[in-house]
This record gives sequence, structure tokens and C-alpha cells, in this order.
Amino acid sequence: MFKQLTRLSIDADGRYASDQELQFLQDFLDTAETRVSAYEKVRDNEEQIIHRWEAQKRGLRQDTFHMGDRDVTEICRRDMTNVFRCSITAILFGDLDRLREGLLIWYQTIVRAYNYTDYAKISYKVIQETIKEFLEPDEVALLLPALKLDHTVLSS
Repeated sequence: MFKQLTRLSIDADGRYASDQELQFLQDFLDTAETRVSAYEKVRDNEEQIIHRWEAQKRGLRQDTFHMGDRDVTEICRRDMTNVFRCSITAILFGDLDRLREGLLIWYQTIVRAYNYTDYAKISYKVIQETIKEFLEPDEVALLLPALKLDHTVLSS
């Protein structure tokens, strides 16, 4: 959103923006209430969402939170929480580019270094289903692009 606004201010410098150039802003404003609602629900239910997310992953693989003999549950919870918070914030502001460039590319390096892409494949696929238990369908539809981006970047 901010990148688009900056681009518009440069492109339309000294003239009025066209209807076509303003369309992204109208689209954003049309979904603002839903974005805020989704953000608030995630914020207010984060602990339950993370707990459910972890439980569903444990149900798929018992070794999900282990690296060798080491239990990494707390590290995984911290990382899941951070990525999840950044993802919902990206949706609030309509800025998936910043999510990808600011967090996910950096975090992808860590996931690869620890050879944890299989965990990421499971984790970010599961959250796409988990979130449906906490949000309305229109809110899920807004959040899914960020969660799919998380999944794509971190599991590749």
C-alpha cells in the first residue's frame, strides 16, 4: 500500500491521478473494515490460534518440534508468532512486498541453514486451515495471500 501510494505521488506529480491510478486505493478502502476486523481477531486470539496450530502440527508428526534430541518447541513458537504477527500486519496495511522483502527472505535463510524446510511446509500449510476456525470467510480470504506467501517462501 505504502509503495503504491509513493509511486502514485511520484507518477501524478503536478497532475490529478486518473480513476485507474486511484483504483488500488479504492480497493484498499473497500476492504479496510474487514482488514481491521481480521487484525483485531488475530490479535485478541493469538494465544489460542498458536496453541491450536501447534496441536494440529503435533497431530501430523510427533517429531515436529524436535531437532535431533533437542526440543525446540519454544523456538518454533517464537518464530511462528513473529511470522504470524508480521503476516497479519502486512494484510492490515496491504503490503505483501514488505512482508516478503523485510522478513520472509531473511527468515528463509535461517530455515534453510537449519534444514527446516520440511517443518515450514507443514507449519505454514496447517495455519491456512487453523485460521478458518477464528475468522469469517471474508477475513480468511484477505489473510490467505500472506499465509500462502509464508508457505511458499519458507518451504522452498
